[in-house]
Amino acid sequence: MRNGALALGGLIAFYLLAALAGSLLPANQDWQSPDDGVDLFIETNGLHTGIIMPLWSDVHDWTALVRPEDMTDPSRYGSHILVGWGHEGVYRNTREWTDLRPGDALSAVFGSSDVLIHVYHLRYPQAYPYYRRPLKVSHEEYRKIATAIEAQFALDDHYRAQPSPGYGKDDLFYEAHGYYSAFNSCNNWTSDILQQAGVRTGRWTPFQGGVMRWVPESVE
Repeated sequence: MRNGALALGGLIAFYLLAALAGSLLPANQDWQSPDDGVDLFIETNGLHTGIIMPLWSDVHDWTALVRPEDMTDPSRYGSHILVGWGHEGVYRNTREWTDLRPGDALSAVFGSSDVLIHVYHLRYPQAYPYYRRPLKVSHEEYRKIATAIEAQFALDDHYRAQPSPGYGKDDLFYEAHGYYSAFNSCNNWTSDILQQAGVRTGRWTPFQGGVMRWVPESVE
């Protein structure tokens, strides 16, 4: 029993050290924010991270996929959307760490294809130093970000996104593709989307702090 507890403690310690190392090692180290581009934000609630994007721009239009009629109150349809991806049980049941249920935690750690995209509608969001930080990317980088996120939506037979109720009137969950595990968390997803687009971020970021450390509190 004692040896088992020591082994488990060692695995947890190794995971935490690997997460720290992965978040400190940069991908796309030479990336620079452009003078002209698309203004995004990276947001955290202390548990999950996500990417805030304009609902419409010259580069990408989300309105055909994320529709006002998906919402119980279409007047809450925003100018921007905050998009994240994650484990269905954790997303639906865990708004804060204290809400985490053992069954959801075990499923998330050992892996599950029950995943969702979470979309919040926002109106003209502003930056806040800790939890919402601005990120300007080039038009081509944003095109890659939007295309990668769009591909994560699981569509029905009519090629439409499949919404379900969120926490309130201004957010929704959508059926999604992917496989969640301790090695591919919601925060890894955020970094991976940025990394694939060529934006500087941590190489492996299972926790929100590893994502946010690479986003300055203000645009330089």
